[in-house]
Amino acid sequence: MRDEYLDSPYSHACVMRRVRELVPAASVGIRSMSEEEARWLEQHPAPMWSTRRFRALGGDWTPILAALTDDVFVTFDVDALDPAALPATGTPEPGGLDWFEAVDLLRAVAERKRIVGFDVVELAPIPGQIASDFLAARLVYRLIGLALGRRGT
Repeated sequence: MRDEYLDSPYSHACVMRRVRELVPAASVGIRSMSEEEARWLEQHPAPMWSTRRFRALGGDWTPILAALTDDVFVTFDVDALDPAALPATGTPEPGGLDWFEAVDLLRAVAERKRIVGFDVVELAPIPGQIASDFLAARLVYRLIGLALGRRGT
């Protein structure tokens, strides 16, 4: 959500800010932000759920789903997952989503919205440790199934 990072408005730290300039967006699994991001969000409220707020919904994701348009592009930043499950990311942050929370939410999105595309980003492989790579690959596989599952409906 930063406007600029390392003198670039197109840095990985600025992507969601650029996205929100073009289309509505909702974020789930947020665990930290800079002072600049917090100040900007105070002035420009956006649908965001920290992991704690997400868990407080108790599986009733109505507010998240209501924040989405009928056609959805899912961008899944793997640092939303807890580093105990996926340590190979550039910004591991404790307290992230677990596998089942993530895929259950994605399934709910696919059941109620049309996933028109997706990406999975921020994997930073650790040589000799392949568990994160396999988890990211499984996530891509799952998203392909969810995105194609509603074809013709």
